Amino acid sequence: MKSISLSTILQTERLRLRAISLSDIDLVWSASRIPGFNDGMVWEPPGNKEELVPIAEKNLSAWKEGKSFTFTIELAETNTPIGRIVIRCEDNPNIWNIGFWIHPDHWNHGYATEAAQTVIEFGIEELAASKITTAHATWNTASQKVIEKLGFQFTGENPCGFVKQGKPVSEYEYAIEAKAF
Repeated sequence: MKSISLSTILQTERLRLRAISLSDIDLVWSASRIPGFNDGMVWEPPGNKEELVPIAEKNLSAWKEGKSFTFTIELAETNTPIGRIVIRCEDNPNIWNIGFWIHPDHWNHGYATEAAQTVIEFGIEELAASKITTAHATWNTASQKVIEKLGFQFTGENPCGFVKQGKPVSEYEYAIEAKAF
Protein backbone atom coordinates (compact mmCIF):
# COMPACT_ATOMS: atom_id res chain seq x y z
CA MET A 1 0.00 0.00 0.00
CA LYS A 2 1.02 3.59 -0.60
CA SER A 3 2.48 5.65 2.25
CA ILE A 4 0.90 9.10 2.40
CA SER A 5 1.80 11.54 5.16
CA LEU A 6 -0.97 12.52 7.59
CA SER A 7 0.09 16.11 6.94
CA THR A 8 -0.98 15.87 3.29
CA ILE A 9 -3.23 18.73 2.21
CA LEU A 10 -5.24 18.75 -1.02
CA GLN A 11 -6.14 22.29 -2.04
CA THR A 12 -8.82 23.47 -4.45
CA GLU A 13 -9.99 26.95 -5.31
CA ARG A 14 -12.42 27.05 -2.37
CA LEU A 15 -11.57 24.00 -0.28
CA ARG A 16 -8.82 22.47 1.79
CA LEU A 17 -8.82 18.69 2.34
CA ARG A 18 -6.81 17.36 5.26
CA ALA A 19 -6.58 14.15 7.25
CA ILE A 20 -9.37 13.81 9.77
CA SER A 21 -8.71 14.49 13.42
CA LEU A 22 -10.55 14.10 16.69
CA SER A 23 -11.33 17.81 16.50
CA ASP A 24 -13.77 16.98 13.67
CA ILE A 25 -16.11 15.04 15.93
CA ASP A 26 -18.38 18.07 16.37
CA LEU A 27 -18.84 18.24 12.57
CA VAL A 28 -19.83 14.57 12.32
CA TRP A 29 -22.04 14.81 15.39
CA SER A 30 -23.81 17.92 14.11
CA ALA A 31 -24.50 16.41 10.66
CA SER A 32 -25.74 13.14 12.16
CA ARG A 33 -28.31 15.00 14.29
CA ILE A 34 -30.19 16.15 11.18
CA PRO A 35 -33.13 13.79 10.52
CA GLY A 36 -32.56 11.69 7.41
CA PHE A 37 -28.88 12.63 7.03
CA ASN A 38 -27.60 9.08 7.60
CA ASP A 39 -30.35 7.32 5.64
CA GLY A 40 -28.18 6.74 2.55
CA MET A 41 -25.06 5.81 4.51
CA VAL A 42 -23.85 2.52 5.93
CA TRP A 43 -23.37 4.02 9.39
CA GLU A 44 -26.12 4.85 11.83
CA PRO A 45 -26.22 8.14 13.74
CA PRO A 46 -24.10 7.75 16.88
CA GLY A 47 -25.81 7.80 20.26
CA ASN A 48 -23.17 10.15 21.67
CA LYS A 49 -19.97 11.91 20.60
CA GLU A 50 -17.78 9.37 22.37
CA GLU A 51 -18.89 6.69 19.86
CA LEU A 52 -17.14 8.71 17.14
CA VAL A 53 -13.68 8.49 18.76
CA PRO A 54 -12.89 4.83 17.89
CA ILE A 55 -14.23 5.39 14.37
CA ALA A 56 -11.86 8.33 13.87
CA GLU A 57 -8.99 6.29 15.31
CA LYS A 58 -9.82 3.41 12.93
CA ASN A 59 -9.82 5.85 9.99
CA LEU A 60 -6.43 7.22 11.04
CA SER A 61 -5.01 3.70 11.36
CA ALA A 62 -6.25 2.82 7.88
CA TRP A 63 -4.54 5.99 6.59
CA LYS A 64 -1.24 4.98 8.19
CA GLU A 65 -1.60 1.49 6.66
CA GLY A 66 -2.23 3.01 3.22
CA LYS A 67 -5.61 1.29 2.87
CA SER A 68 -7.95 4.25 3.12
CA PHE A 69 -7.55 8.03 3.20
CA THR A 70 -10.34 9.96 4.92
CA PHE A 71 -10.18 13.71 4.47
CA THR A 72 -12.08 16.44 6.25
CA ILE A 73 -13.33 19.01 3.75
CA GLU A 74 -12.83 22.58 4.97
CA LEU A 75 -13.64 25.96 3.49
CA ALA A 76 -10.19 27.25 2.53
CA GLU A 77 -10.93 30.84 3.51
CA THR A 78 -11.97 30.06 7.10
CA ASN A 79 -10.80 26.43 7.73
CA THR A 80 -14.41 25.66 8.69
CA PRO A 81 -15.03 21.90 8.38
CA ILE A 82 -18.02 21.15 6.12
CA GLY A 83 -17.81 17.45 5.24
CA ARG A 84 -15.84 14.28 4.63
CA ILE A 85 -14.49 12.39 1.66
CA VAL A 86 -12.71 9.04 1.62
CA ILE A 87 -10.82 7.05 -0.96
CA ARG A 88 -10.26 3.41 -0.02
CA CYS A 89 -8.61 0.47 -1.70
CA GLU A 90 -10.81 -2.28 -3.08
CA ASP A 91 -9.62 -5.89 -3.31
CA ASN A 92 -7.47 -4.98 -6.32
CA PRO A 93 -4.71 -2.45 -5.42
CA ASN A 94 -5.40 -0.58 -8.69
CA ILE A 95 -9.09 -0.07 -7.93
CA TRP A 96 -10.17 2.47 -5.33
CA ASN A 97 -13.58 3.60 -4.13
CA ILE A 98 -14.70 7.06 -3.05
CA GLY A 99 -17.50 8.18 -0.77
CA PHE A 100 -18.37 11.66 0.43
CA TRP A 101 -20.81 13.73 2.40
CA ILE A 102 -21.32 17.44 2.99
CA HIS A 103 -23.01 18.85 6.08
CA PRO A 104 -26.56 19.88 5.07
CA ASP A 105 -25.79 23.48 6.13
CA HIS A 106 -23.41 23.61 3.14
CA TRP A 107 -25.39 21.79 0.43
CA ASN A 108 -25.95 23.24 -3.05
CA HIS A 109 -22.63 25.06 -3.40
CA GLY A 110 -20.77 22.49 -5.50
CA TYR A 111 -18.42 21.52 -2.66
CA ALA A 112 -18.90 17.76 -3.07
CA THR A 113 -18.05 17.94 -6.77
CA GLU A 114 -14.99 20.12 -6.12
CA ALA A 115 -13.67 17.87 -3.35
CA ALA A 116 -14.37 14.65 -5.26
CA GLN A 117 -12.63 15.92 -8.39
CA THR A 118 -9.50 16.58 -6.35
CA VAL A 119 -9.64 13.20 -4.61
CA ILE A 120 -10.08 11.42 -7.94
CA GLU A 121 -6.95 13.17 -9.22
CA PHE A 122 -5.15 12.22 -5.98
CA GLY A 123 -6.21 8.61 -6.48
CA ILE A 124 -4.91 8.49 -10.02
CA GLU A 125 -1.71 10.48 -9.50
CA GLU A 126 -0.66 9.43 -5.98
CA LEU A 127 -2.27 6.02 -5.51
CA ALA A 128 -1.85 4.78 -9.10
CA ALA A 129 -5.54 3.94 -9.36
CA SER A 130 -6.51 2.62 -12.77
CA LYS A 131 -10.20 2.74 -11.85
CA ILE A 132 -12.23 4.52 -9.18
CA THR A 133 -15.69 3.35 -8.18
CA THR A 134 -18.52 4.88 -6.20
CA ALA A 135 -22.18 4.24 -5.39
CA HIS A 136 -25.24 5.93 -3.95
CA ALA A 137 -28.61 4.85 -2.62
CA THR A 138 -30.96 4.74 -5.62
CA TRP A 139 -33.16 7.50 -4.20
CA ASN A 140 -30.24 9.90 -3.58
CA THR A 141 -30.52 12.10 -6.66
CA ALA A 142 -28.20 14.78 -5.23
CA SER A 143 -25.29 12.31 -5.07
CA GLN A 144 -26.26 11.00 -8.50
CA LYS A 145 -25.89 14.50 -9.99
CA VAL A 146 -22.45 14.94 -8.41
CA ILE A 147 -21.27 11.52 -9.58
CA GLU A 148 -22.46 12.05 -13.14
CA LYS A 149 -20.98 15.56 -13.26
CA LEU A 150 -17.61 14.02 -12.34
CA GLY A 151 -17.77 11.75 -15.39
CA PHE A 152 -18.46 8.43 -13.68
CA GLN A 153 -20.17 5.83 -15.86
CA PHE A 154 -23.12 3.86 -14.55
CA THR A 155 -22.20 0.19 -14.15
CA GLY A 156 -25.41 -1.22 -12.65
CA GLU A 157 -27.82 -1.48 -9.79
CA ASN A 158 -26.92 -3.50 -6.73
CA PRO A 159 -30.21 -4.42 -5.00
CA CYS A 160 -28.35 -5.03 -1.74
CA GLY A 161 -25.69 -2.33 -1.84
CA PHE A 162 -25.62 -2.31 1.95
CA VAL A 163 -27.83 -3.30 4.85
CA LYS A 164 -29.49 -0.65 6.98
CA GLN A 165 -31.50 -1.58 10.08
CA GLY A 166 -31.63 -5.16 8.82
CA LYS A 167 -32.97 -4.26 5.37
CA PRO A 168 -31.11 -4.10 2.05
CA VAL A 169 -30.60 -0.67 0.52
CA SER A 170 -30.41 -0.68 -3.27
CA GLU A 171 -27.54 1.30 -4.79
CA TYR A 172 -26.54 2.54 -8.21
CA GLU A 173 -22.87 1.79 -8.89
CA TYR A 174 -20.44 3.72 -11.06
CA ALA A 175 -16.82 3.65 -12.20
CA ILE A 176 -14.36 5.94 -13.90
CA GLU A 177 -11.17 4.81 -15.62
CA ALA A 178 -7.93 6.71 -15.00
CA LYS A 179 -7.47 7.08 -18.74
CA ALA A 180 -10.64 9.24 -18.78
CA PHE A 181 -8.60 11.97 -17.05
